[in-house]
Amino acid sequence: MSLSGLYKYLRLRPFDQSTESGRNSERYRLALWSVIANVGSKGIAMAVMVLSVSMTLPYLGAERFGVWMTIASLVGMLVFLDLGVGNALVNNVAAAAAKAHTSATPQPLAQTIGGGLGLLFFVGLIAAMVLTILAAVLPWADIIKVKDPLITTEIQSAMFVFAGLFGINLFASGVLRVFAGLQRAFEAHLASSIASLVSLAALFYVAGNQGSITQLLLATLGCQSTAGLFLLLLLKHRKQVQLAGLGKAIQDGKGALLRSGGLFLVLQLGAMVGWGADSLIISSTLGAAQVAAYSVTQRLFQFVSVPLSIVNAPLWAAYANANASGDLRFIRKTLQKSLLITSISATLAGAILFGLGQQLLTLWTGGVISAPPELILVFAIWTLCEAMGNALAMMLNGCGIVREQVITVLTLTTLALPAKVFFVLHFGVVGMMAVYVFLYLATVCLFYGLVYRKVLLKKLGRP
Repeated sequence: MSLSGLYKYLRLRPFDQSTESGRNSERYRLALWSVIANVGSKGIAMAVMVLSVSMTLPYLGAERFGVWMTIASLVGMLVFLDLGVGNALVNNVAAAAAKAHTSATPQPLAQTIGGGLGLLFFVGLIAAMVLTILAAVLPWADIIKVKDPLITTEIQSAMFVFAGLFGINLFASGVLRVFAGLQRAFEAHLASSIASLVSLAALFYVAGNQGSITQLLLATLGCQSTAGLFLLLLLKHRKQVQLAGLGKAIQDGKGALLRSGGLFLVLQLGAMVGWGADSLIISSTLGAAQVAAYSVTQRLFQFVSVPLSIVNAPLWAAYANANASGDLRFIRKTLQKSLLITSISATLAGAILFGLGQQLLTLWTGGVISAPPELILVFAIWTLCEAMGNALAMMLNGCGIVREQVITVLTLTTLALPAKVFFVLHFGVVGMMAVYVFLYLATVCLFYGLVYRKVLLKKLGRP
């Protein structure tokens, strides 16, 4: 699809969905608007990330900054605590929305959304309670190694606040997932943009007053969670979620959500061990100060991975809608284009950052943090792998090919966790990243290239 060909999808009026061609065009229209809105949302979020480093590193120092980055990374590491319900909700809402076009009443869709969000509310509440207990009893001095004992006290205080914020974020993220399932992710991105602007203003204030790690968490994670809460009001206004009969909706929908969510839960656990736990592994073995170089380099390469995720993320719901309608040709052609664009873009951008990485890190951190070229190179390679894997995962998730992903991830996780701990102790952060990239490529090629080849070809409409 050429850039000029995209122009016809830049329209506010929906396409006629009574034909296959019209349904395909409507999926692309909604996906394109989601990409455009996501550019603004992620652009502001990236600005928050960049400024959070330059504004806080000078007064926090490498060790406290490493502590903040370790705690912040727990959001991605602990996302499995939603029991996979958030991801399962995308497919369930997409399927209910596809049926709503031929139904005389939107009631089943409202019940699907209400039941899913109600279940997530209770899951988030339980997660917050569990994390609060862990914040009180875990030996943080052993988990996050620091030289200054006063920082250990600050870590525990920050973890109490993190527990509450994480529970709220778990539910708020579920609301964003609902809009993705409705193929109206552009509205979620607009709300996220506003929340990020509020977060940026709060970050300026906290950093200007040399605030604590707890205050920085409130300024970032706390403010950004408000997007989902605002969108909940929008769903209520559109009568797409109802309080009446909510208990029955939760009871009726929890079985399917938990069954499907259980598979996504394993995927999330695999992601946690695969790369979400890296900061914790480094801080518990090499010390919190070593997390700083890793985290800043990781964030540098997010300038490659985030834009590509912006393009690919809306395709999840598009694939789910096409799968529910039996439009295999749409799935096949969209996946081909997605993989091609992702591979070329990630390779070129990764090569540029590899060449300029050290200079950019020096400029970004004021010379406080530097990274060896080997670490920058392995991040460039991993970013290409991650981007391609994400593009493929959107199709697999949307088409319900989850069990196969679970087996693949379990295999990768079983191999990666002990390998990472061994290599970080003997070869440092570069060795830890390199062995994971090798294991990731070997596992993905084995399972998707050989073991599950027929499953993928069938879903793509190939014999």
